Amino acid sequence: MNRIPLMTALALAATLACADTPTPTHQQTAKIGVSSATKATRLCHFCLNPDGDILACDESGGVVRVISPTDQLKATWRMPFPPQAIAVRGDGSCIVTGATKVVLVSRDGKELKTADLPVAGKYSRSPGAAAIKDDVFVCSRSGTSFSVFRFNKDLGDCKEIVSGLRGCCGCQDIGTDGKELYVVENARHHVMRFDREGKKLGEFGRRAPGTLDGYGGCCEPKNICFGPAGSIYTSEASLYRVKRWSPDGKCTLVALVKSPNVGCVQVAIATNKDGSRVYFLDSPANIIYVLTGPALGR
Repeated sequence: MNRIPLMTALALAATLACADTPTPTHQQTAKIGVSSATKATRLCHFCLNPDGDILACDESGGVVRVISPTDQLKATWRMPFPPQAIAVRGDGSCIVTGATKVVLVSRDGKELKTADLPVAGKYSRSPGAAAIKDDVFVCSRSGTSFSVFRFNKDLGDCKEIVSGLRGCCGCQDIGTDGKELYVVENARHHVMRFDREGKKLGEFGRRAPGTLDGYGGCCEPKNICFGPAGSIYTSEASLYRVKRWSPDGKCTLVALVKSPNVGCVQVAIATNKDGSRVYFLDSPANIIYVLTGPALGR
């Protein structure tokens, strides 16, 4: 049986099994990456810059595109390697990862510094990056599992701080609330929190298909981002679902994205400053969906 229809059927069955599914707070209203100027060949990851523009990694094209919230191309940055993940630092500069390298890029797209990642092999992949103050964090596949490496602000002093992470299909996202490092270990259905030395501080999430606060599928959640008022957002590829977690642990359904491409794929997410716009990556379609709803405050 074709994999896409099978996964769609499984996702629909899981959705219907959850009889108490609440009404999503956000709805699809637009798409990013549909114009001839912004269309990607292999859109694999994105983030937002301080101005609210989308920084979209086109791995096959070897570029990062700067796209406005209305799908207007503002700039194209050519990378020294096929980009796989991107994150913005506090000063507006960016961290861009490749299979075995990481580069710091200025806020106008100029290459500042490139370093090698301590990984090797044809299956090497670096699907996550984050920054906390002067620390740069990169998640990369190391052997049969993933590790998180910490660099200083100039990509020196590399240190492995977390190892043995289990991620499926090359997906292993990381993120930060500005204080702690969050690791989305999708093969174990949870999100873990670490300090800069790799000491585990806590976790949330559980395997519980058909529930709002649990995760189903073979490997969920896939991606994470952070919104206003201390909120945490997670996304799922098996249901194309976005959930928001409040600081006190309350879970809210943000969106159920309508797409035929559910499966084991990258579904990067981001939110604007007040939470009224959430962006969701449909990587097989090379599209970022815009989901709009009520603001949560800054």
